[in-house]
Amino acid sequence: MSAIETLVEFAPVFVVFPVMAYIIKMALNHSTRKHLIEKGLVGDEAAKLFKTDSETFLPSSLKWGLVLTFVGVVIVILQILPTYVSSEVYFGVMLIAAGAAMLIYYGLASMKAKEEEKKKIE
Repeated sequence: MSAIETLVEFAPVFVVFPVMAYIIKMALNHSTRKHLIEKGLVGDEAAKLFKTDSETFLPSSLKWGLVLTFVGVVIVILQILPTYVSSEVYFGVMLIAAGAAMLIYYGLASMKAKEEEKKKIE
């Protein structure tokens, strides 16, 4: 079985599950909004619960982008090496790269938090 045939077998999984998750999310959001309206909570308080701007998702995307990039670079580098590298070393170096990416993300996030704090004070 070729790689394309294997991918074709798993493709529905990558289509069906995200679509199902999106439908469930929309149904739950509708139900929550309906309950909020019944309770009389409308306006800015309710709008904050369903806020979906880029500022909410950007830090998470940056974090996982850094982690996956660092791990990917490590995998490529270890594959290019002319010597045999054991699976334990692969796993260890990938964890170190993921940890380094998380530390870089922490530094960037703390710098951003300090900037936001300065803006609030001014």
